[in-house]
Amino acid sequence: MRRRHLLATLLLAPLLFTQPARAANLDDIRTGGVLRVAVYRDYPPFSFVKDGELVGIDVDLARAIGKKLSVTVNFMPITPADDVDGDLRNAVWKGHYLGGGTADLMLHVPFDRELARRNDNVYLFSPYYSENLAWAGSSVPTSTWQIGQESIAVENDSLADLYLSALQGGRLRPQLQHYLSAQGAVTALREDKARAVYGLQSELEWGLPVGDWHVGQPQAPGLMKARWEIGMATKESLRDLAWAAGDVVAELYQSGELARLFARYKVSYRAPDEH
Repeated sequence: MRRRHLLATLLLAPLLFTQPARAANLDDIRTGGVLRVAVYRDYPPFSFVKDGELVGIDVDLARAIGKKLSVTVNFMPITPADDVDGDLRNAVWKGHYLGGGTADLMLHVPFDRELARRNDNVYLFSPYYSENLAWAGSSVPTSTWQIGQESIAVENDSLADLYLSALQGGRLRPQLQHYLSAQGAVTALREDKARAVYGLQSELEWGLPVGDWHVGQPQAPGLMKARWEIGMATKESLRDLAWAAGDVVAELYQSGELARLFARYKVSYRAPDEH
């Protein structure tokens, strides 16, 4: 059965995997009337399906950009690769080996010089948000070194998990409870299966009822970056799209609409250093 499926895939490849025409510049996108935007699949509160509709912070931001540029937004949900380099390859400059083409614009990309240096086919630009690890529980320790004996829910193999597992020679490993997703870790706290949860602040704020738990950012000794900027990416050849989209983001920031967009998903807006 697998061999027959492979043969059919190979024979039908020209039909199944035809790449959409790539826009050469912003004028081409405007002429076509469609802006193709890559967002992460199943990544609340930024991009997820609710009641059959794609919603989230990044989805709303992409639609706001499309509206300002007078084009329709066509979303391209992507499943994360092994690293962000793989995501940029699959979504922006080359395309996945299974087909599907590439996007004109990708959201939720770490704004990082080293990442940009490694991916010279891609242009990283316009950081629009600052993310960090956070703690939620009955109280927030001043530092992760002061964490006591409480059980801590974390998403498996996440930055929060890897950091706490390595901290102080692995002192906290017996206290960690691992879940397949950040939502699962947050649910564990809500259902009293864990005494605290550690993860991305945006995911904690979105998943927890307002006022029921304390959410804060303990000092994190040994963590290379306590906070990092989230921005966008496009093809190196589409810098005019980047400039136009960056202008839209700057306008949304200055008007306060960007903060209101985050607030609709219960996430406190933290502006990146570049703003």
